[in-house]
Amino acid sequence: MIPGIAGAAGVAAQTTSGDVPALRTATGLVVLAQSTYRTLQATPAGGGATAVPLVRDLLTAAVVELGDARAALTAATTGVGGRAQTAPDPTYGPVVDAALPTVRTPADVVGLVLTLEDVLAQTLVADAAALSTPALRALALRFGSAAASRKATLLIVNSLLSAGRADLVAAPPDLASLPGGIGTVGFPDTRFPTAKAAPAEEGDG
Repeated sequence: MIPGIAGAAGVAAQTTSGDVPALRTATGLVVLAQSTYRTLQATPAGGGATAVPLVRDLLTAAVVELGDARAALTAATTGVGGRAQTAPDPTYGPVVDAALPTVRTPADVVGLVLTLEDVLAQTLVADAAALSTPALRALALRFGSAAASRKATLLIVNSLLSAGRADLVAAPPDLASLPGGIGTVGFPDTRFPTAKAAPAEEGDG
């Protein structure tokens, strides 16, 4: 469990009618994130000649994880009487469209997906407190934790790339060579934030 997630959002459980838009919005973010990861895999910096091997592996793993999240969230949405969400999030979709042509380096790749994982994690963590049933809240927490874990890894990778130490972006890491304090870079908050959580109605169009 990512530190701070369990008690992150002190939001009262919403009524069942609020479950559908929240689930559809979360699914739209997942659709966008998975699509973005796939697009980045086709770029030189994400999956080609200039890609950092660990970043390439992160993209591959994330596509699978997001596919699982998309399937589960879609099943949950239809299970409470909603329509499956197949469209990407309307707020961050244009952000991705504008950013993709500027991706040139592994740092650009990491920066773009880090933005998406941050919003996705915060949205799902907020949902974990706000959805109306224990099963739905557990589902949101499961995938929120996964997004937060990817975010933590990306923060560490981003820190190393920003410092010009792509040579240290490896698994397993060379612990003796890593900068001091690198282990805390992925967890900058004692209480997991939800200020960037997408409003429930954002992706319910």
